[in-house]
Amino acid sequence: MPTPRLFDQCPAFPSALPVIPLPIVSFQKLQNNSFVEAGKLYEACQQWGFFLLDLRNSDDGATLLQDAEKMFELTEETFHLDKETLDQYAYNAPKDLTGYKRMGKLKTDDGKMDFMELYSINQDDMLGRCHPRKNPGPIEARRKEIAEFIQHSNKVLGVILNHLDIRLGLKLGTLGSLSPLNQDSETSVRLLHSQQQSNPQYDRITLGGHTDIGTMTLLFNIVGGLQILPAGSDNRMDNWKYIKPELGCALVNVGDTLVEWTGGLLRSSLHRVMTAPGEQALVPRQSVAYLVRPRQNASMCRLKSSVIPTLTEGEKDEKWSVNEWAAWRTKQIMLGELKPQTIGGKPLIPL
Repeated sequence: MPTPRLFDQCPAFPSALPVIPLPIVSFQKLQNNSFVEAGKLYEACQQWGFFLLDLRNSDDGATLLQDAEKMFELTEETFHLDKETLDQYAYNAPKDLTGYKRMGKLKTDDGKMDFMELYSINQDDMLGRCHPRKNPGPIEARRKEIAEFIQHSNKVLGVILNHLDIRLGLKLGTLGSLSPLNQDSETSVRLLHSQQQSNPQYDRITLGGHTDIGTMTLLFNIVGGLQILPAGSDNRMDNWKYIKPELGCALVNVGDTLVEWTGGLLRSSLHRVMTAPGEQALVPRQSVAYLVRPRQNASMCRLKSSVIPTLTEGEKDEKWSVNEWAAWRTKQIMLGELKPQTIGGKPLIPL
C-alpha cells in the first residue's frame, strides 16, 4: 500500500480473485471537509467496517507513506534476526501482548496453528511516556522513526475521528480525546511477517479470523492475503473475500471498542489472513499496523448523542474501564468461550 518502490518489489495481485469492493476515501478531501467524502467514510464504517484511505495529494498523507516505508524496512530488519534472539522479547499473552510472537502459537479457524510472526511495539515506550522497554536492536535503533510514524498516524486518524464525531452527533474532538498521545494506553505499532512458500498452500489460514479490540486500526500492506467475511455470510471458505492492496492507500478498520461506544452504529468486521495469492506467495508477506486503543482510564460506557441509540429495556451499560473490558474479552476468546464475529453496523447492499 505505501510507495511505488515497495510495490515494484513483489509480484502483482492476481486479477481473477473475489475482491471486496471497498470504498476508497480521499484523505485530502477529508482534510478539506468534503461533505460527500465524509458521508462515504461514515457509510463504509457502517456497512463494511473497513475502507481504503488514499493518502496521495496531501502533504500529511505523503509524509505518512514515507514513514510507512521506513517501518517496512524495520520489519525486514527485525524478522531477519534469529528466532532465539527474538524469543528473548517474547510477549506474555494474554496479560501483555507487547513484544514478539513466534508463528505457531495461535489456533486458526480450522484448528491448525497460525503461520504469522508478530512484534508489537508499545506506543508509550516509543514516545518516552514510560520506563523504556527492552526491544531488539533494529527497534532500538529506529526509536525516533517509530515515534514519528506514531505521531503522523495519530494525526491522520484524528481527521477521520473528527468526521465521525460530526456524523455521530458528538462534540468535535470527543473520539480523539479518548485516545490521545499524551495519556497511557495499550496503543501499539505491530510488525507482521509470514515466510514465503516454495510450494504454496493457498487454503492455509496464516492468521485466524478476528476483530480488532481497540478504537481503529491503520494498516499498510503490499502483498495480499487479507480477507473479510461479509456480514451475514456463513463462515465457509468460499464466502470470504480478499482485500486488494492499493498503491498510495492505507487500510482503515473500526475496532470493537468504537462499536460499543456507539451502540452498534458502526461495524467491526471479522477478518483473517490467508497464504498470499498467486505468485505473491513466493515472497515474504510483511505488513505494518497502528492499532489504536483508548486511554487506560477511559470507560466502556456508551457515548451519548442525538444519533447514538439509547439503551433499550434490559440492556446494561458497560461500567468497566477499557483495559478491564479488553482483558476480559481477550481471555474469553483465547479460552474459546467467546467466538470472534462481526458486530454492529447496518445491512450490506447485496454484492
